[in-house]
Parts: sequence; structure tokens; C-alpha cells
Amino acid sequence: MALIGQRERTQQRCITKGLAGLLGLLLLPATNSWAQTVPADLVDVSIEQLFDANVISESERDNESKRWHVSYRFARSTFDEYYLGTRSLTYDDVLWEPTEVRTRDNYPVVPTKITQSVQALLVGYDYSDSLTLRLSLPYVRQSSDHISIVPGYDDFNISSSGIGDTVVLADYVLDRSINSVLRAHVGVSVPTGSIDEQGDTPRAPGNQQLPYTMQMGSGTWDFPLAIAYEKYENAYRWGLDARATWRSGDNDRDYRLGHKVRVGGWISTRVNPWLEPGVGFNYRWQGKISGEDAELSVPNPQFPYPAPVADPNDFGGEQLDLSVFVQLRLNESGSYARIEYSNPVYLDLNGPQSAQNEQIQFSIGTAF
Repeated sequence: MALIGQRERTQQRCITKGLAGLLGLLLLPATNSWAQTVPADLVDVSIEQLFDANVISESERDNESKRWHVSYRFARSTFDEYYLGTRSLTYDDVLWEPTEVRTRDNYPVVPTKITQSVQALLVGYDYSDSLTLRLSLPYVRQSSDHISIVPGYDDFNISSSGIGDTVVLADYVLDRSINSVLRAHVGVSVPTGSIDEQGDTPRAPGNQQLPYTMQMGSGTWDFPLAIAYEKYENAYRWGLDARATWRSGDNDRDYRLGHKVRVGGWISTRVNPWLEPGVGFNYRWQGKISGEDAELSVPNPQFPYPAPVADPNDFGGEQLDLSVFVQLRLNESGSYARIEYSNPVYLDLNGPQSAQNEQIQFSIGTAF
């Protein structure tokens, strides 16, 4: 028994050192430049939150008789920098002036600071020991400051808000041991979010169709998929996962947002029964927008897009995020609160494209 215990402790130390080494390698390319693909579909935030919506851990589930899980999530992102590939651009680089040569990489209208937030109500029900059904109802708010060369629109702001796309997800346990679990997630995102938001832009007098970044949803039936592995030890927990969002067909405005893939991992340590800090990483890939919303272009055959957020080619790319989080257990029944802060540390974006400064997420939940 003592030999087995020593072997398990040795394996735990090796896993911990390996994960710490991996995180160290991920930190090596970090710079002062943080970026994200242009935030075209905040519904993906609520999908990711839905994947992570467990209120109690698998190691505690066998001792709990509660089947319902309810949580509230809030996420806020800010964007105020541009990237073309891995190269950082200034606003002056992206804004076209009449004294300059016009190219596909400069525009007469440029968003500067973009602020986006999503609030989501997440509900889960344990249909059986192996199957949990989950539902996400998101509410999205977005605001964008702009500069332009159009008279009367030197500096202006547009905003939009409303219900996002509703997501239904089935969480199925593929394999479970006394201290680990392997899950598969399969779901559908219902296009309940508007893609017809309008506002006053320099494109024409009065209200016009707002760009992709200001819409509430994707406009298509999308299918989130994931597989996730979690390991529970006495002093710490860790996990790895792979996720994807596949989008079907074009929406009513003749475009489709890019497919998405994410691979990530995390490790946390239990300082005491109620406090659990941790760190994580995520690699993300997103495709370009397929097709286009014709109302976002202007009658200029050579340069039809007045702003980078109206150009479907300026979406998608790759990035690597690092995050830190703290989870608090609020009582013995499984209620919790969690706060997470993340930043991209590497990016290669189709651009010029808006770049992320940071993302903050907060959640609170309970089981009954």
C-alpha cells in the first residue's frame, strides 16, 4: 500500500511538472501585443460557458442528489488595436486619407474602441448519471467608437443590444473513474439573435444595416461540438478539451460566419475547501466570413468596403490565450462564484482586424 501511495504521489508530481513546463513554454512568445479575431459572434462566449457549466465536480456528483443546475455568467471584452497577420497597426495605418494611395488594407471609416458584453442564464438538468441537458439564453450589448474622413462623422459611436442565439446542449459521459471523467458535448445553436440591427453610419443618411460585428447572432443553425477530459486529485484538478462550432449554410443576408476550433487546457489547486485558483490556455482558430451582406458595401468596384468590419475578408485567424481564474465554493450544497481574466499572447489575424485588450468573465451558480 505504501509503495502504491508513493507511486501515485510520484505520478502526480510528474503531471504537475509537465503541465507547469507546458505553461512555461506557452508564456515564452508573450509580448505586450494582445489581439483577438474581430468579435462577430458573441454567442460563442455563451456556448463556451455552457460547456463549462458544471456547478459541482464529478468527484462530488456521486454524493449529491440535486439534478438542476442554474448559473449566471457575465463576460466583457474590449478591443482597441489592429493587426494584419502578426503585425501591429496604428489607426493611422488603417485610416485612408484622400492624400494617400488607397489599398485593400486602408479604409475611410475605422472603428477604434469596441466594447462588447454578454450576460447568459445557463440551466442544466441531470437526466441520468451519464446525460445532462443544458440551455443557454444570452443577452448581448455592443458599442463601437469610430473615426472617419466623412464630413460630420469625424468621431461617432454606434451600439446595439438584444437577445443572442439560444443554445441547447447534451453533455454525455463517455467514461468515468473514481477521479476522472471523459465527456462529449453535442448541441445546436438556434438563430434567435437578430442579424438586422441598424444604426446611423457614414454610408448614407439615416439608419442603415450595421456591420457583422454589431449583430446579435449568426443567423444560421450552428452545431457546437466538444470532447473534454478532467482529472481530480486531492490537491489539484486539471483538464484538456477540444471544441468546434460548425455553421450550416448561409443566413437570410447571404453570408455565413466562419467555423471555429478551439483546443485548451487548465490546472487548478485547492488552497482550502472553499478557494480554488488556477491557470489555463486556449488555442483558437476561426475561418473567414463566407459570402457577404450586400448592404454593407458601397458602389465602388475597386474598394467596395468602407470599413474593415464591413469587409468579410478581415475576419478569422489564429490566437493563443492565457488565463487566470479563481473559483469560490460558497456553501456545502455546491453553490459557487468564479472570476476569470484572459489575454491573447499570440495572434495571426486576417486583417487589418480589431485586436483584443482583455476579457473578464464572472459567474455564480447553484444546484438544487
